[in-house]
Amino acid sequence: MLEKDFYKLCESSLIKLSAAIEAADKNSQLDVEYSDGILEIVITASKKTYIINRNSGNQKIWYSSPFSGANYFSFDEKTQDWRDAKGDELSQKLFSELTNVFVT
Repeated sequence: MLEKDFYKLCESSLIKLSAAIEAADKNSQLDVEYSDGILEIVITASKKTYIINRNSGNQKIWYSSPFSGANYFSFDEKTQDWRDAKGDELSQKLFSELTNVFVT
C-alpha cells in the first residue's frame, strides 16, 4: 500500500473509531481525543489510558491497552477492517474491553 493511502485509511479509521467511542460514552466516563494519527482514550475514574495510533513504518495500527497490553493491527483487504495476528478486529477488541466502563 502506498504511504499516502495508508495515512488516509488510518485517518478515516481512527476518526470513525473516535466518533463511535464518543457516541457509546453516554455517561461521559471517557476522555477521548484524536489528533494527527493518535487516538487517546482516558477512563476518567481510574485514569487508565488507551493509545491507538498509526505506525507508518510497518503500516499497522498500534494498540496499547491498560488491560491487555500492546498489539498491532494490519488492514485486511478481504474484510476491509483492521485485524491482529489472531484475527481479532480492532474496534471489537476495544469495545469488548470498554464494556465494563460503560456499565454503571
